[in-house]
Amino acid sequence: MITLTKLALLLHLFIETPASMSFLLAPRSQLPGASPEAVFILHNFGGLLASTNLVVLVVILSLSPGSATELLAGRLCLCLGTYHVWPIRRAWVRMRSLSIPSHGKVGNKVLGGPAVHFTVHVACLVALLGAGLAGLLLEG
Repeated sequence: MITLTKLALLLHLFIETPASMSFLLAPRSQLPGASPEAVFILHNFGGLLASTNLVVLVVILSLSPGSATELLAGRLCLCLGTYHVWPIRRAWVRMRSLSIPSHGKVGNKVLGGPAVHFTVHVACLVALLGAGLAGLLLEG
C-alpha cells in the first residue's frame, strides 16, 4: 500500500529529478547568457537537488508503516515542502513579468515554463506539507 508520505516523496522525486538534470547538464537553459561563475552556481544547485533526491530515494526504499523511518519521512516532507516555496515564488515572478509587454524579450520555456512550474510546485508543497502534518497528527 502506498502511504500519503510515500506519495508526496515520490512526487517530489519525480518533479525534481528532471530539474536537477537541467541545472547540471544544461545550466544556460535555466539562465541564458550565464557567466562561467553563474554556471558553477547553477551546477551547485543542480547537485544539491540531485543529492536531495538521493536522500528521498533512500527514505522511500526504507519506508515501512509505523516504523521510525515513517516518522522521519513525515518530518522530511515538512522540510522538503518549505523548499517548494522558492520555485513557486520564481514562477510567480516570471509569470507576472511575461504578462508585462517588453521590447524584444523572448520567454524561455524550460521544462514547461513558469505556469507549469507554478502549478507543479504548488502541488508538491501541498502534498509534502499535507503528508508531514498528517504524520505529526498521527504521531501525537
